Amino acid sequence: MGERDRSVAESERRSGRTGAVPSVRDRIMAAAVRCAERSGVRRFSLEDVAAEAEVSRTTIYRQFPGGRDQLVQEAATWEVARFWRRVGRAVAGEATLEDRLVTGLVVGADMIARSRIMAGVDDAEVEELAAALRPSDPLVHGVIRAELRRLLEVEDAAGRLRPGVDLDRSADYLTRMTLSVLASPAGVDLTDRAATTELVRTQFIGGIVPA
Repeated sequence: MGERDRSVAESERRSGRTGAVPSVRDRIMAAAVRCAERSGVRRFSLEDVAAEAEVSRTTIYRQFPGGRDQLVQEAATWEVARFWRRVGRAVAGEATLEDRLVTGLVVGADMIARSRIMAGVDDAEVEELAAALRPSDPLVHGVIRAELRRLLEVEDAAGRLRPGVDLDRSADYLTRMTLSVLASPAGVDLTDRAATTELVRTQFIGGIVPA
């Protein structure tokens, strides 16, 4: 074990934390994200990540046996999950389905716009980043769909949906629309809450809620 690895282990032993392996993995993935922010997705090395995370290359390979490719994929998925957790916290206090959709789009778009990773991605990096994110798509879709399905049940019980609305199909539709609009707003300024509200009312829930 290297000196830096001994320091990590000692710190965890003193603090009484358990689950040291997940903690080290999170530190390495967070370090990979910071390195990508500084130098781009394709240009950071495992040495850069090791220095940022204050671990050895051996520790990185122990946690990510597939090396850099595995680290990029898992760090990207980890960052996507963190993004959706932040969006989830932002919409938690909203009372209605419409308000949650609007706030989610506004907050999500703002976070994407301020992302140094996305702002720094060049054409050569898009393919690698897209490939890294692709495995997380089913998980992201499932989590968002389940939450929207729950919200639709609440709205339906309160009498705020059209009679006979299929909740499963509606949840699928709203999930696809949310991901599609965040990825490509198509001329809509999602920083403008009024414009986003109009988009949600006409394109998202127009066929779900009464006019």
